[in-house]
Amino acid sequence: MIIPFFITHAGCPHQCVFCNQKNITGSIEPEDPAAIPGKIVRCLATDDTRQPVQVAFYGGSFTALPLEMQKTYLEAVRPFIHAGKVRNIRLSTRPDGIGNTILSLLKEYEVTVVELGVQSMVDEVLARSGRGHTSDDTVNAVKLLKKHGFTIGLQLMPGLPGDSSEHFNDSVNRVIILNPDFVRLYPVLVVKDTPLENLYKSGRYTPLTLDEAVSLCRDAYREFEKAGIAVIRMGLQPTNELGKPGTVLAGPFHPAFRQLVESSLFLDMMRSAIQNRKEADDTAAFLVHARDISAAVGQHRSNVKMLKREFGLRNIRFVEKDSSGKRGEVVLLAG
Repeated sequence: MIIPFFITHAGCPHQCVFCNQKNITGSIEPEDPAAIPGKIVRCLATDDTRQPVQVAFYGGSFTALPLEMQKTYLEAVRPFIHAGKVRNIRLSTRPDGIGNTILSLLKEYEVTVVELGVQSMVDEVLARSGRGHTSDDTVNAVKLLKKHGFTIGLQLMPGLPGDSSEHFNDSVNRVIILNPDFVRLYPVLVVKDTPLENLYKSGRYTPLTLDEAVSLCRDAYREFEKAGIAVIRMGLQPTNELGKPGTVLAGPFHPAFRQLVESSLFLDMMRSAIQNRKEADDTAAFLVHARDISAAVGQHRSNVKMLKREFGLRNIRFVEKDSSGKRGEVVLLAG
């Protein structure tokens, strides 16, 4: 279980063109350190998963906070770690907010996972997005984090101002070289009350379509999987704030974005299997892991409809394979 605390915009030295944490998370002010123990106690009281508990600080640039403020937040969690009720801490921050002194402090307080808001590995894109750091900052930060033994997560945002499919693919390849433990993919949305809103309304920014975002993330997901790097999230998590009319003005928002990407991957695999079979047939049966059936079928049976139309199929069925088997694979059954 992860117990999240949002330090909205805290520590952020720049206004990124895409960012409005209030409209994304619903949080207006950074979490009050004094309120942290009470929330942890309440969450522990309702947790019946018996899974390890982790405290997370999201929504700002934790390591860019003044050192004393970092210590205040971390001290609020420390008693629960000493009591064995919380295993460790994770946090998100900026690539240029990493240094040896900071990392020594984090180690002291049982921080084990650090996520970096990389967003792009192309300096032109970073500059146009108001990030205030460079790709070299990311490279240096990852080196330091590895040296100190942290679990590392990197976040990328396809569709930033000045981005392109070539730029994004370059970012993906450069992140693979850095070999983090996991990544998140957040296609850019035009959120109300951000500089990006002004760029969009003035015609100086065109967001990705949903199909474009799915295609980019599908290809990135495939490459990360090949490299053994887990993609733990694709698309912003739906929140009450994001769901309010007028919050997301444009861009590829979908409450089940990851499933769209996974369905696209399954469609590719099933297409290939049908194209490569030796005997023509108007039916097809696919062996798929039970937990992948929904993605293989597609939302509103979109994959089934597409395959029937493309290959003139009369019937498509799915057979569940042993749940202990590997996920993410499709086998075309004979007969």
